Amino acid sequence: MSVNKEMILQFAPWESFVSPTFWHKLAEIKLDLDRLSDSKRSISGHYTNRNASGCLLEVDYTAYNRTAQPPKFSHSAIGTIYNKNTIEEFKALDKLQLLADEGKELLADMCSGAVMRDPSLLTRFFVLSFADLKCHSYYYWFAFPCPLTPTLKLLGAVQKLRDLPNSISYIEALKSLPAESSNFFILYANNEQDVFEVRKLSSLDENEVEHYYFGFADPSEYEHPAWLMRNYAAFLLQQCPSFVGKTLKFLGLRYSQQMQVDESLIWQVIQTEACDLSQTGEVKFVGWELNKNGKMCPRMVCMRDSMDPAKLAENSVNLNLKLMKWRLVPDLNLEVISQTKCLLFGAGTLGCAVARNLLSWGFKHITLLDNGKVGFSNPVRQNLYTHADAVAGNRMKATTAAQRLREINPSAETAGHVLEIPMPGHTIGESLLAQTKEHLQVIEQQVRDHDAIFLLTDSRESRWLPTLLGAANQKIVINAALGFDSYLVMRHGTTREEAGDIGQEIEGLKCIRGDQLGCYFCNDVTAPGNSLKDRTLDQQCTVTRPGVSNIAASYAVELLVALLQHPQKELAPAYYAQSGRGKSEEAAGKVPEGLLGILPHSIRGMLCNYENILPATQKFAQCIACSVAVLKAYKNEGHAFLLKTFETAKYLEDLTGISEFKRLNSEIIDFDDDEFDMSEEDED
Repeated sequence: MSVNKEMILQFAPWESFVSPTFWHKLAEIKLDLDRLSDSKRSISGHYTNRNASGCLLEVDYTAYNRTAQPPKFSHSAIGTIYNKNTIEEFKALDKLQLLADEGKELLADMCSGAVMRDPSLLTRFFVLSFADLKCHSYYYWFAFPCPLTPTLKLLGAVQKLRDLPNSISYIEALKSLPAESSNFFILYANNEQDVFEVRKLSSLDENEVEHYYFGFADPSEYEHPAWLMRNYAAFLLQQCPSFVGKTLKFLGLRYSQQMQVDESLIWQVIQTEACDLSQTGEVKFVGWELNKNGKMCPRMVCMRDSMDPAKLAENSVNLNLKLMKWRLVPDLNLEVISQTKCLLFGAGTLGCAVARNLLSWGFKHITLLDNGKVGFSNPVRQNLYTHADAVAGNRMKATTAAQRLREINPSAETAGHVLEIPMPGHTIGESLLAQTKEHLQVIEQQVRDHDAIFLLTDSRESRWLPTLLGAANQKIVINAALGFDSYLVMRHGTTREEAGDIGQEIEGLKCIRGDQLGCYFCNDVTAPGNSLKDRTLDQQCTVTRPGVSNIAASYAVELLVALLQHPQKELAPAYYAQSGRGKSEEAAGKVPEGLLGILPHSIRGMLCNYENILPATQKFAQCIACSVAVLKAYKNEGHAFLLKTFETAKYLEDLTGISEFKRLNSEIIDFDDDEFDMSEEDED
């Protein structure tokens, strides 16, 4: 190519190429690590001079690694990302000042000798960004800072390496180029002495400049050298002021697909004006990347369409939870929530509401047990079912609810089992014995496989077996029960014993350890019977004010979450105000709080006066569900014990000694009226 004797050397500008994984990783770091911090973060990029296309600098998820690890045949570039919290901050930031600040760091590396030790510092870049995580949109602007120095003039034609005299010697010397120092190097060529060798940049001797080819890995596919040569030249002229006015030879090393260097280009340049880069206050900088329309503006990319829908849903579901950790609850443990497996007994009004709240908190493992079908009255109150489910006539609640949960959150692992929950006082005939035993095995296995159990059925006796199994397997048990305008939500006391804090002694408050708290049946002095017999229609259905179930379900899930965040988990103590020792309201204000507030034993609420009370009760030694006698009988006899209980509830009363209580309670003490002194008032 023929050119004029002197012409201004032009450079191929960098073109940023951002992998989608770069944005996915940025979103993860913003949510989990940086949160509200918008401090700059070190990143890295890479470029290749093998069969280069354009003049690309690429970044992907590895950009955030502490140590740059460029792919094979690639070289690392040192970068920084400034990720702002709002789009307003992104727009308002002084772009020229940011470019100048980054440029000054580049100059500091040039003047301090850091570049001599690590030449990759010459390929500095930075990214200004804003991540709209709700819409999965990312606004960004790349910049490649470079000091504005006097122009370099191109002397003569651009040459290819293969066209040089004795080019074979040059090519052979380049074959010894170490991979770790191939981004910037010196090719020493002395034709008179027939010496051709590759040297490190740190061996620079300005007295031998006539024999030097200043080599660099050139990612440009054009006749113009890549932008990084501009910084390279500025560094050399700053390091060796004597180079001003002298011809400098630059070798843009370009590999073919077969790793041949024949097509590498050589530019002979000269700079006639001196420029002292140490006077950083007087140096101006350039380097902002143009957008795709060739304008000096940032770019925007939307990752919604490129993301897997299931992954997109999972990220969106977790967004609200992770935002809690930014400012409100930094110590919130989301991992323990996502790993906790929940078993729901009942997939009706309470079951549906509890399941939806569990999804909202990030619980992923949910199993439902129920034997009912979706009826026409269900969809308006039970939010996991539709009218079409009722029309089908054969949609089982447990399996349908599990399917709906997966439709809402594809990353959830849900299952539904259709089965009857055997109950005390509900006699089992021979025809149902085999099925009952099969259902019992499934229920027992499910309890063993899960961490937390919710009792959400519509009868008292249907909660007995889950309560027993929860206690026998040391599981967390959360109970929710409804009245017409009232509700009860409680956590059962654990049977897990562990040495540790027994709770604080606080004046006016009674403390009950977690392993001493009662269960749903501990306040009863009678065994559950068959409450389904002889019930009218209004007694067969769960008749409550519509809002009651949602309130109770919300409290049930929040109680579990608060329990999981407590250092002692289910062993956490509960407190209640003692009467006669100060005002109860004042005492209640002293209850110790966990990460999410106080952790009560039970919550009893009434809509008639919109009031909640938080009573706490101790275990009943003769409880028909969690007492030592019952647990021991179940452990020793297994299904045989359960079948006796299902035959008649009186068996439990005799086993625990409750029968004696009932006998004493029913005794009638007769008094003779003559034994009383019945005085009459004097009549006037």
